[in-house]
Amino acid sequence: MKFQNIIYFFVFIALFSSCEDVITVDLAEGDNQLVVDAWVDNLQDAEQTIKLSRTIPYFNNTAPPAETGATVSISGDDGTTYDFLDADNDGTYSWTPAAGTAFGNVGTNYLLSITTAAGKEYTAVSSMNRIMPIDTITLEDREEELGDPAGIYAEFFARDMVGEGDAYWIKSFKNGEFLNKPQELNIAWDAAFTPGSGVDGVIFITPIRQFINRTADSDAPDGSPDNSDVAPWLEGDSINVEIHSLNPDAFQFLEQSLTQMTLGDAGIFAEPPANVPTNIESINGTDPSDKAIGFFNVSAVSAKGRKIEL
Repeated sequence: MKFQNIIYFFVFIALFSSCEDVITVDLAEGDNQLVVDAWVDNLQDAEQTIKLSRTIPYFNNTAPPAETGATVSISGDDGTTYDFLDADNDGTYSWTPAAGTAFGNVGTNYLLSITTAAGKEYTAVSSMNRIMPIDTITLEDREEELGDPAGIYAEFFARDMVGEGDAYWIKSFKNGEFLNKPQELNIAWDAAFTPGSGVDGVIFITPIRQFINRTADSDAPDGSPDNSDVAPWLEGDSINVEIHSLNPDAFQFLEQSLTQMTLGDAGIFAEPPANVPTNIESINGTDPSDKAIGFFNVSAVSAKGRKIEL
């Protein structure tokens, strides 16, 4: 038996030693598809942009190429049309409102139309849904707890409108900088996290209200504002909160995008990566190279800000 155990030992070592072989993964490049980044809102005096680019192979470390020379417009069922122009020829198509005005009207349905320089046509539809006001932003000087450092934490208060099916993207800004790390994506369905919760017409639940604080980075250097030993807000900082209305399919797009972005932290039993559904449709046919990815959504926005002073 001892001799047999020795044999098993050497077989075990041989198996794990073989794991050191280099394996080359040959991935197909896939189709070169149009990427549409079209999140438009009704903030007053705010320039609206739609970014067009092309997909690149997985192992390509260069920036995605811009899709230039396209004709881009948004038209509403109220008869309005907004032409987006690529003034810098860099794939960023812009529309600027006249002073004191904004894009769109709540309750209007909008059609995005894109015709590329190659003559390929794409469309998408979105509605500008209603939005509620933000009542207030409060501040609290907390003691250290549950691994969070002592210091100033913020919370916003707003009441979801009566009637199920409202979706929102809550954005927060620190000193004018959008807090846009994947783990800071704050979306809500009615006053809670997901459809079917039955939480409607009430003040947003506590986790959503408090999710406007920046998320610390475990690898941030000492003294960095993102360090886990530094409180989210310091005296003199400014905080701004925006609530953007979402179409239901836009909520699902963001929810699934967050899942895909965080797969690397989910362990070996995580679901496999997959393309996130898009509402961009090609009207040229079903050829894979004619398909597009990305999303189009128009939002009504409520906003509130304050200086951090206790």
